[in-house]
Amino acid sequence: MTIPFDVPSYWDQRSQCLVLATTPTENPGLWKQFLDGAEESYMRHGVTTALEISAIRDGSTTALFFAALDRTGQIVGGVRVQGPYSSVDQSHALIEFADHPEGLRHVHTMLDERIDHGVVELKSAWVAQHAPHGRAVTAMIAESPAYSTALLGARYALATAASHVRTAWLDTGAVIATQIEPIPYPDDRYRTEVFWWDRTTLAFNADLATWRRMRHNTVTLLAHRRAAVELPEAVAS
Repeated sequence: MTIPFDVPSYWDQRSQCLVLATTPTENPGLWKQFLDGAEESYMRHGVTTALEISAIRDGSTTALFFAALDRTGQIVGGVRVQGPYSSVDQSHALIEFADHPEGLRHVHTMLDERIDHGVVELKSAWVAQHAPHGRAVTAMIAESPAYSTALLGARYALATAASHVRTAWLDTGAVIATQIEPIPYPDDRYRTEVFWWDRTTLAFNADLATWRRMRHNTVTLLAHRRAAVELPEAVAS
């Protein structure tokens, strides 16, 4: 696949992938491949409904997406980003907690407290079954909240994720909303938790080596961002 040279990107040594940060409008072909890969992955795990492919296909709810391309140029994983939100009600987390009143109340309160400072939400994360360095791609996805907040000018990132990825998320500076009980989403096989990242505390909460790598990659992404990319100005780190 031919990618324009000025798309923000960085080389991830662990996964041996070029990681691109782009938008559905800028790279519609790559966006289609992202969706195809996500749909295959979610179908393989029996959770296709959680992807909500019909609702996200046109790209209008995706402010940014990250795509990991292997040395052959094939996409092997990624994640998309919503926001920054202008209203609490835009968060998908509220939909996920709709049947859990206590958790819903906490999520709503947390969003309300943070939204004026900028909140983005990570959704639709996936890793290809054939990816030779799948765990490394997962680790890269876990770092994307740091890059998302920098590129989109937000202080906070939010994600809901199953507890089996907890370690990867915590390494990147996430804080679990422990007052919220894990919920069976998208079904009873999973225990989904709420994670928050705060750009102002990542240096303290993240694993040191991971923080240094994220800081380096953030600088690289921001340096390669061209003026034509319609993203809000980044907040200084």
